[in-house]
Order: sequence, then structure tokens, then C-alpha cells
Amino acid sequence: MRGRSATSTAVAILLLALGLPALAQAPAPFDMTPERGNEQPPAPPPTAEPPPQQPATPAPTETPPAPPAPTSAMRYLIPFDTLELNGEEARQGVSLYLTPAQAASPAKLDLGYLNALVVSPEASQLRVDINGTTVLSSPIASSASTQDLSEAIPAGVLKPGANIVEFLATQRHRTDCSVASTYELWSRLDPARTAIRFDDPNAVRLTEVGELAATGVDADGRTTVHLLAPGLQDSPEARQAGLVLAQNLGKALHVPDLRIEIADTLPAATPPGHLNVVMAPAAQLPADAAALAGQGTGQPVASFEQGASANTLVLTGPDWKGVEAAAAEIGKADPDADPTVLPRRADLAYPILRLDNARRIVLGDVGVRTAEFNGRRYTTGFEFALPPDFYSNMFGQATLMLNAAYSSDVLPESQFNIYVNGQIASSTPVLRLGRGFSRDTPINIPMTNFRPGRNKVELEVLLQTEADKACPPGLTQMAPTRFVISANTRLQMPDFARIGAFPDLSAFAGTGAPYADEGSAQVYVGEGGPTLASAMTVVARAAVASGALMPLTMSASPTPDRDAIIVAPLAALPADLVRRSGVAGTVGSGGVGDDSLLDSFRQSAGNSANPFDGIKAWLADRLGLRPQNFWLVRADDGAFVPQSRDGVILSQVRQPEGGVWTYLTIPDETHFLDATRRLAETDNWRAISGRVSALGADDPAVVSITPNRVTLVQTQPPSLTNYRLIAANWLSSNILEFTLLLGAIAVLLTLATWGLLKTVGRKS
Repeated sequence: MRGRSATSTAVAILLLALGLPALAQAPAPFDMTPERGNEQPPAPPPTAEPPPQQPATPAPTETPPAPPAPTSAMRYLIPFDTLELNGEEARQGVSLYLTPAQAASPAKLDLGYLNALVVSPEASQLRVDINGTTVLSSPIASSASTQDLSEAIPAGVLKPGANIVEFLATQRHRTDCSVASTYELWSRLDPARTAIRFDDPNAVRLTEVGELAATGVDADGRTTVHLLAPGLQDSPEARQAGLVLAQNLGKALHVPDLRIEIADTLPAATPPGHLNVVMAPAAQLPADAAALAGQGTGQPVASFEQGASANTLVLTGPDWKGVEAAAAEIGKADPDADPTVLPRRADLAYPILRLDNARRIVLGDVGVRTAEFNGRRYTTGFEFALPPDFYSNMFGQATLMLNAAYSSDVLPESQFNIYVNGQIASSTPVLRLGRGFSRDTPINIPMTNFRPGRNKVELEVLLQTEADKACPPGLTQMAPTRFVISANTRLQMPDFARIGAFPDLSAFAGTGAPYADEGSAQVYVGEGGPTLASAMTVVARAAVASGALMPLTMSASPTPDRDAIIVAPLAALPADLVRRSGVAGTVGSGGVGDDSLLDSFRQSAGNSANPFDGIKAWLADRLGLRPQNFWLVRADDGAFVPQSRDGVILSQVRQPEGGVWTYLTIPDETHFLDATRRLAETDNWRAISGRVSALGADDPAVVSITPNRVTLVQTQPPSLTNYRLIAANWLSSNILEFTLLLGAIAVLLTLATWGLLKTVGRKS
């Protein structure tokens, strides 16, 4: 309980007196459980001070030189628009796929970076490892302007296929020894200056479909596909082939940010991170790809055209069905791939395990290393994936079995924090056990912030010592080792409930649910190039995130008893599809406006003037729940009112007939493609959740609306264990129903006892 008043304590005691085992096990915001084995209870840890605002980048004393001009024989390394290494110890890995020709060519590593002024060059080091071999190492000393480094890559370091490139930074403050000062340390890598350059000018030319992952990224961390497809918008079969192509390209390219541009002609040059695709039936192939027309008249063909522009993939066949089959071939699953691990991606260098039930994860198996640390704030992290029907966000907890050691000068007020998907999940005092050794110390992690798909867990240790308070000169460079964490630390995931809960856009964004597991899902795509490109963007992003394909079939009139994906601007949707979308056909703030719609939406969100709602909100806040958890009868979800004409909207509604429909729409079609691309960026895509997620051009982040009513759909074979876990999670989410159930059981038990005593009394 976070409240300290007598009132909140009384309410808590009253609820516990009613008997709420599910509530008692519901996840709390913090796990303050002391470490096992201490004879005396620890003092509560101090409130973690918020990290200070990072200082603005210092103005360069001179204009930095322009980044090296891209050449035809280079590969950019950073699949983000920027890469910043923060704190005293930082590590970021990326995956680089190389063809045999690229791996065999002599190559050079280029890197450009800028660092914070407070970073001490005497004690700070920037390093680049490729496949475990250190290729570049340099003191961090470039706070005035961007510095370019270059180093030859030793022969034999690069290999065909996936290569792991790691950027590592050890950074210490010039003068300050406090934990707060560690948030001021950063080194910013420039994606446009960080690349591998090959001596062989033909090394980057792709010759086989299996080499598509070597397309890589451009200087902005993106991958662009120039799609030349005559007749693409002329028929449903052609548009369906385009959607199949988008998903399979997303899987085959192994990149997070894929942009598909429908072009009328191919560009004259193909810079790094760009791929040309020609897609059409054999009879419609343009002249510069006509060499494969003969083969395409008899069978589906997917091949690189050697006579056309560099890196031009041609997909053809006798008709659009044949073209679709050719497109499906490029994303064909690797028979040797491990089904228990997510497919590797350019921005995900370390293994991500798929968890379908209880499992133990050894951190060393997912990229965490044993580390010795002599600073003040140490961070590391790992990821794992949960199934689309994960349903234990209100019940149960995972356990981190910590193996670590602390030096004798670490003070008791030091903290060990755990973050799940960016939210604090546990904060535990760092207490020395025995001689500062911690073996299999359990730290509970509530599963509140776990979600279907990829989950990120970050471990943070805040170390405080008496020496840091004095901060003598040279301490930041010469401090002895204070903390050691072992890669044998484990995360124990318990059994969790599995059942589909709709609407749930986080499951769609993370796993492609419910469409990835279907034989075929209906797709409705409106007319126009931007609408089709938006549809291709969103299905490609779902395939990239989940590593799974969604079987899709075009439909001009989706039937509501089947699942469907619908992509079109609001104004272009038929009236019936708008009515079923969960989105109002009228724009709110800044548009036409409709007070009745706004009022309806406000009431559906639980924002009313009812004083009892205020009490429920207060109680929910004290218990780490939502006001909806205290509703006995849940209100219907009102129609979401768009707040801007340029804001893209992702909405999911389970139709009364049983189908789950996911909409991608926008009030103003002219902004559709740009807005969809912004929504598909990794950080925004991972923020998608609830029944509606919207992102306007001026919005700093995705706005999500939680559904009032959720429909559960069975996805697993009947099991008493699963039913018990489902019931526990449901009852923990519906407090009043659980209380009434306990009350009814108590009344029945009282009546049964009264009847038994009455009967026994008469006989005696």
C-alpha cells in the first residue's frame, strides 16, 4: 500500500478481511522484500532520486566535417536514427548479415562519435567488438566536435551470415562521484559515420534471394524498398500479392524500420540500405527486367536480375497468383531455425527466448555477461518473448535469482532496481550477506508490465560508499571493484494463464495476433497508392515484430463473423465499416467537433463527476489498480473521437458476430502514409496497446485507450491448471465480482452450518 493515512490502512484491512487472496497476489508497483537470510530487517531504501536532465550537447568549437560520402562498397552498422551509450558502463549490440563475398573482402571499420564534456578521457574507453574480437579501442575524448576513427578489420573476423557487432563504452565523470552524475555521461555514435567499407567494389552486390538480409540499413538506420509493380492497384489479387510481399520482405531483410515506396521507375543508383523490387506477371514486366519473363510464364520466379540496376529483385509468374507465390518464397522459414528463439534482427543481436509456459532463463544465455564494476551505477538487460494469449498481467510474479557480490564499503542504502518495459517493477536494498556474497537471492518481479511479444528487463544497481561522499581527486578513475554480477543469475518464469483477450492491440503489435495463427484473415484495403503503401507498412511491421506471417485474403466486403484487417481513411470507408470501427467519423479538437460524441467517450473512459467514481479512483491508486477493476457492470466502449486530421489511428473491435477487426485509419488521407510510417517506428510500435492507439503529427508519444470490456477466447486445450490461472487473473481484475463471490460463499457456508447444527440439535 502506498498510502500512509489511517483511512487507506482501514480500507486495506477491510478488503483483506473480506478475503482477497487474488488481490493479495496481484502485482504491486514495487517489491521491497529484503534479501533472504538476513537476521535483521533492513531499513527501507531511500527514495531513488530522479535522473537529472541530460545536459544539452555542447556547441562544437568548430564545424564538424561532413560524413564520408556513401560508396557502392559499404555497409552502415547502426539500425537506429541515433545510438547513445549512456552511463558508466554501456553496451549495445547489433547484428550485421554478410554475404560470402563481403566476409572474404578486406574491410575497414569507420566510426564517428561525440561525447559529453564531463567524460574523463583518462578513465573512459570506447570499444568496438566484432564476433568477440576487439577491432577498435580509443579513449573517449571528443566533446568539442564529432571525431572520426578508422581501423582495419583483421582477416578472419568477419564471417558469412550473422555477425555480432558490439559498441562498448566505459565512462567516468571528471569530478563528480555521485550516482546522479552518472546520468550526465554519454557518447553519441553517428550512424552516417559508422560503417564497414569493403576493398572489393562488387562486395555489396546481391546475387541470391537468400542474401536479402545483406541489404542492410542506410545512414539514418532505415531500409527502403523501391517497388516497381505495374498494375499493382488494378485488382484485389495484385494488392494481396503486395501485402504478402511486404510481410515476407520484413522477415527476410531482418531490419526494424522498413519503408516501402511504390515507384513508377527504378532509381539510377542503389545506395546502401536500399533495395529495388520489380513485381508483375511475366507479360507485364518492364523492359529492364524482361530477361526473366520467359521463366515467369510457366512458374513463379524470385531472382536477382543481374543485367538490371544493382540489387534489383524480380518477382514474377504466369499471373498475380504466381507472383504471390514468388513473394511467399522469399520469406520461407529456415528449416534449421530454432523455434524457441525469435528470429535475429539487425537491432536485436542477442537471443530472445520464446516462453510458452514456466521456464528458467539463465542470463548468460540471453546476452548478459559476468561483470566486475567499480563505479556508482551499473546497468544491464535482456529480453524474452511471451505468447499472444498471455493472460497473467494481474496475478503472479516472476523471480530473479540473483548471483552477485558486493565489496565491504558498499553502504546499506544502495539499491538494486528492476525495470520491465521501461517501468519500475522492483526496488530492493543492497544488503551484504555473509562477506558480501549473494547466492540465489530471490527478487520478486510482478508481471503487471509483461505483455504479449517481446519484453525487455533492465537491471540497475545504484552503489553508494563513504568514499564517494568525500570524492577525493582521482577516485572516479582509481576506485576498486565494488560489485560483481554473475551470468548465472536466473529469471524463473512461473506458469501463467493462456487465453485470448480482445481487444488487445499490444498482442497484434507484438505477435500479429489473432491473424498470425489463422488459416486466412480477411483484408480490406481502400483505393489509392498511399493507402496500399500504408497497409503494406503495417503488415510488414507486424511480421518484423513477431517473426510470423499473417495469411491474408482480400475482401471487398468483410464478414463480421471472421477476423479482418481494414486499412482506409475514414472518409473512404463504407458507413457500415465506420460504424463497426470503434472510431467516430467526426474529428474532435481542431476539427468539426461533436459534444455528444466527446461526452460519450468521456463516460466510457470512466471520467465522470460521480463522487463514487472518485472514491474508486482513489482506492485503485492506493492498490496499484485501475478504476475499472472496481466496476460491477462495465460500461460500453464509446467511439474514439479523432483529435486531429493528421493523426493515424489503430483500433481493434471484437464484433458481436465473433470476428476481431483491426483498423488502420486516419481522417485526412494526404497524411496517411507519413503518419503510418511514424507509427511503425520501433519505439512507437512498442507503445501500442489497448483498444485504440493514436499518434498525431504533433504528439510526442502514442496515446492508448484501455478497453472497458474484454472478451476471452479459448486458445488452448481444456486444462484445470490453465482454468485456475485464468480465474485467478480474472478475479484479480474484477474486485467487486470477487468480493460478491466470497460473500455468497460465506452466506452459503453459514446456511449450511446452521442447517447442520439444527439437524444435529434435534437428534440430540
